[in-house]
Amino acid sequence: MFLVLLTISCSKPKEVDPIFGDPTQRIADTLAYVKNTLVAAPNGWKAFTTTSISKGGYGFYMQFSENDRLKMVADLDETSASEIKESTYRIRQIMYATLSFDTYNYITKLQDPDPSVYGGAPGKGLGSDNEYDYVKTHGDTLFFQGRKFVQPLILVKATAAEENAFLTKKLLTSIEDVNTYFEEGINVVSLNKANCEFTLNIAAKQINLMAMIDGKVESVQIPYFYSLNKNLILLGDVSFDGEKFTNVTEENGVYKLHSVSGKSFTINKSEEYLLPPQYKLGTAITDMYQPGVYNYSSYLPLKTWSTSYSVDWNEYVRLSKTGGYNLTVGESFYNFNDAKKVITMDGYIYQDNTRFIGGYVMNYSIDLENGTIRFLSVKNTTNNGGIMVPYMNQTFFKKMINHDFKLSFIKDENFGPGIQFTSVEDPNYYFSFVY
Repeated sequence: MFLVLLTISCSKPKEVDPIFGDPTQRIADTLAYVKNTLVAAPNGWKAFTTTSISKGGYGFYMQFSENDRLKMVADLDETSASEIKESTYRIRQIMYATLSFDTYNYITKLQDPDPSVYGGAPGKGLGSDNEYDYVKTHGDTLFFQGRKFVQPLILVKATAAEENAFLTKKLLTSIEDVNTYFEEGINVVSLNKANCEFTLNIAAKQINLMAMIDGKVESVQIPYFYSLNKNLILLGDVSFDGEKFTNVTEENGVYKLHSVSGKSFTINKSEEYLLPPQYKLGTAITDMYQPGVYNYSSYLPLKTWSTSYSVDWNEYVRLSKTGGYNLTVGESFYNFNDAKKVITMDGYIYQDNTRFIGGYVMNYSIDLENGTIRFLSVKNTTNNGGIMVPYMNQTFFKKMINHDFKLSFIKDENFGPGIQFTSVEDPNYYFSFVY
């Protein structure tokens, strides 16, 4: 697989294997060759592609049948990694011998124009194809290229053990184990000269290496897809600290980052982040929360909130209680997505002892150089959010929306580590989320 990745950038577009003879016969032979090769693989195919918008990597397992039926597993989400999707395919001539996925499956999901399906751009999806021109064969590997977005689709013959693993939900287990490991704690790796923070950006399907080098923050994003046995396969041809990287493996609970040069670098856990919070928000730190008065009234306001913010917070609590629904504010959960620059908030609210959820989304921007965040537009996403957002607009949102806040790490004595947001306009106005 690693040798396959190295050949991608060296492949000439449309480098079709030469088959001599009459042009009509040549294309007929190529069509038959591609179809027969796909069907004849006894244990199916491991496959991967990238997209032109998200720049992530996406892994698949495919079985092609003679009757133009296809079975597929993918690393897109929990469902795709555990449920076999059946669809149809065709090998046909367009300009070249073309593999077409002509009914909906996991690979065509990447181009779904509805953002709610898989987070793609409205009307565009993630910039992925459902038609791929055959390019060439090398050993046990078939090379294809997307017709519209010109992204590679690479298929490698699977072994019997890999087939069994894909069909018995081992891919899902591998994904869950990897995500659990990298979501917990702070991950760091020492390369040749640079001490790097290693972040697994699950939403964008990229790893992020970031380090302070010669007084300047340097970073690189590398697309990945999940493989079996807690492995990540890295795509692309980017360099960082003199190395190009191929994969991440796990052995006896230890994860290692491997490079083209043959070096292996152990990924460790750290007590502290190596870099300031503006580089972590939405990547290494995605989920934070604020405690609410329903469960934590004796701890509020937090000592990492300013007096002026606490006044706004208490007024928000009062409006929730007296605004007609007799609501008590519970915990608020915030998900930061750096790839989309969106904060998704789900807040617990209680009517007597019955719990409801009120939600909203907020767009934001990050100024990496100055270490600030700007909170932009806000929109409720639930009916209950429509109740709560007006109370927020009357209180702390007035000083948040379209204002810049300086970011800093803090540690609350009761709730642990967090990020403090300090108003640039009024440094005496600040609040915190914990994680």
